[in-house]
Amino acid sequence: MRLVSIILRDVMPKRFVLHPRIPLSHPRPQLHGRDIQLSVPRYGNNARYYFSVSSSNGSESPFGILLSELSGNIQVTRKTPATQQQKPAFSLIQETKLFGRWRPILTDPYRLSVESDFDRRGPAKTWRRQLLVDRFENRNDLALWSALLDYQKRVNGDLGVWHVWKGLWGRKSLYDVESPLAPTFWQTMLEAAVKYGDSKFLSSVWIYSEWMYEMHGVKWPQLYSTILSHFLRTHQHHQALKWQLRLTPNFYPGADEFASMIKQFVTDKELYRLPTLESLYIVNPDHRLYDILVPYLYNLGASRLAAQWRRICVQHDDLPLAPIPARPFLRFLRGYFPWVPLSPPESAAIDDLVFESKEDKEENAENFEITREFVNRVQGATFGISVKNYNDRLGAKWLASSWVSLNAAISTISALGISEIGPLSLQSIALREGTSKGVLERMEQLRAQGISVVDSNYLRLVLYLAKVKDDELLLDLLHSDLHPDVFDDSELQSQLLSSTANSEDWRTHRLMLATQLAVMDKSTRQTANALAQSYILRKDRVGLSKLLDDMKAMRITIDSNQTTLLFETLASETKSTYMTEESLYFFLPICRQLAAMEIPMPARCWRKILYCLTRQGRVDDLEKLSIELADMFTSFQSSRPGFVPVHPEDIPEPVKKPLSGVENLLGVYIPLDLPITRPSHPLRLIFDTRLIGTIVRYSFRPPQVSSKEITSVQSHQWSVSSGAARSIRLLRALHDRGVLIDKPHLASLIKLRLIILYGPGYPTKRAWQMARANSSLALKEMKSCLDEAWGEELLPPLEKLEKEIETRGHELMLEEQEYLQNMGKTMPQPRIML
Repeated sequence: MRLVSIILRDVMPKRFVLHPRIPLSHPRPQLHGRDIQLSVPRYGNNARYYFSVSSSNGSESPFGILLSELSGNIQVTRKTPATQQQKPAFSLIQETKLFGRWRPILTDPYRLSVESDFDRRGPAKTWRRQLLVDRFENRNDLALWSALLDYQKRVNGDLGVWHVWKGLWGRKSLYDVESPLAPTFWQTMLEAAVKYGDSKFLSSVWIYSEWMYEMHGVKWPQLYSTILSHFLRTHQHHQALKWQLRLTPNFYPGADEFASMIKQFVTDKELYRLPTLESLYIVNPDHRLYDILVPYLYNLGASRLAAQWRRICVQHDDLPLAPIPARPFLRFLRGYFPWVPLSPPESAAIDDLVFESKEDKEENAENFEITREFVNRVQGATFGISVKNYNDRLGAKWLASSWVSLNAAISTISALGISEIGPLSLQSIALREGTSKGVLERMEQLRAQGISVVDSNYLRLVLYLAKVKDDELLLDLLHSDLHPDVFDDSELQSQLLSSTANSEDWRTHRLMLATQLAVMDKSTRQTANALAQSYILRKDRVGLSKLLDDMKAMRITIDSNQTTLLFETLASETKSTYMTEESLYFFLPICRQLAAMEIPMPARCWRKILYCLTRQGRVDDLEKLSIELADMFTSFQSSRPGFVPVHPEDIPEPVKKPLSGVENLLGVYIPLDLPITRPSHPLRLIFDTRLIGTIVRYSFRPPQVSSKEITSVQSHQWSVSSGAARSIRLLRALHDRGVLIDKPHLASLIKLRLIILYGPGYPTKRAWQMARANSSLALKEMKSCLDEAWGEELLPPLEKLEKEIETRGHELMLEEQEYLQNMGKTMPQPRIML
């Protein structure tokens, strides 16, 4: 026993650790030298930590937009599981100096075993002196109790914590929650209590916490959030509600911490089997979750959960107080679910907020001037006040004033109807922020308020430095005494480059070099987009593909003008549903490349390409592209997790209208969990009923090849059954991915083809004559083949199917005979070759 003690004395750790994950040990706290293992790994440069582990093998029971100028700087973020246990707000590593006069016993395991034998049935049975915790001068000595707790925790795990708790419970001599060791001590007790098998442990903790609050006016740290989080994490619905009601009167932490706890578990599907979270919200004294939870869920791409929680909040008069966070979700809701009524605060958050384009501003300029002159006359006659144009110097002073918040200053400028500010005002805003992240957030705020900044090299330089996160050079620019106009004078910049180099004014010299980089960045982008336009017009697939790769590597995004040119060229060249092989060879890989770059393509263009692949019999390409599109709009891994970019022409008007004046708008991100049943869903727009009918119709026909090749293709490569079965398998794969394919409608389309192959009469078109001649399967075999391709019974029973084919076939034959007679033609007859 003494040998172990001597070894521990030699360790002398600089830091002391409460190990959070030690397995349960023996039923009674005992100390055996042979069962103790020492571990002294390095911690930092001059600090070490240790822990003792018993030999027991038991374990413990624990709406965005896509802009061409910003898309290159989007950072990929990952979603973390909502039920993941949060790290404690305090460090588990404790400085040994915090233990004060009890520091020497930290390395004396025998003394620790004696002092923690509170009922004197073990090592303290023969100890003649009074235990330290029983001395009057040690009452409320948290350092002493922390040392004993750490020892028992390290040796006996949660059983040791339970042992210390029983000693503390009987004495009721500790209520310190302010000392540096307090967070770790009380949290260790609490975590052991919620995981311990005996519910009496946790109940006694609650009673003790009530005593602390009643007698000493202090609250057990993290009591509410730790207990509720445990029962939510372990999906104990009734226990969560029970402890919510118990703890709320005295230990409710406030709306912010409650919202943070709900956010941690709001995406846990298991908690929705019973209305656990909703019940906690209903009995909670504060109903202020809308502004926190609804935008949070929508930003995760969980729009269905966001809509569910919005409905719950609105039912309890929990309405948005800040319009900006909820605005993207409310636009999405109004656009894709227009029948959902919005409350007045919700409507006010999205109404009358439209970015006017330059053309709209010019059209409304005359009316605006008349209104302003009218106000001038009224105010001038009454108060002697005249409205003046925006002065950049005065605006800069207003924005730089420290006695008014920046939010209030920007809101005031917006309320005055000012739509554009100058570089000096931008400088004042950036100076008050002081960081790259803050500057970019303020630029987004100005955009949301409908305020733009005068285009200049100074603006480009500020944005360039903010995007590359060069805070040091950004602050040098903002504190520089150079006027913003200097950065638009190339001749003066050249002179400054020379003079600053000669005078060794390296700060100004770096600013001039950075200006050239920012201007060069704009020039490079303009050159790249001009080259892209040339490649599109010449249909140079190789050149355009290589250029797009280079632009992606250099984070230069193609302008919306070039993508519009590409898409309109595709639409104009696709006459009806036919496209030349040369055009298809150009457009298909380029469109795939743009999609991989998160540059969305209109649904009509994807639909045109699918039509062409279907009509030309390119089944392999059709299958591959169809599956790619289905996966893109259901499980796409974009730079904004949970969202997929969609072309502006494919979004509903309520979502599109507020963005009508945004320049270089390439697309809008929508949540991946948008139900495909919505008419505006991209997959509904692409795979419409007409395209599905075309795929089925052409799968029963031989490929469109020359007459010399038909016999060879049909006899060796193609058959009606194989072509039809392949298309049905494709449609089933799309159906399994969520594409809306109506099974009865699909069966009706197939029956029309079977009437041509097996019904009375003879087809009038040459292609269907060849298909009928090539069909070697009986109707029973064909039905079995198609049902197998679908994965279940698709067509009605054989007798019913034969009857339908016979009845409907006679009707169609009579209609065709009448039509041909009106045209002066006769019905074709089958030819028999001998």
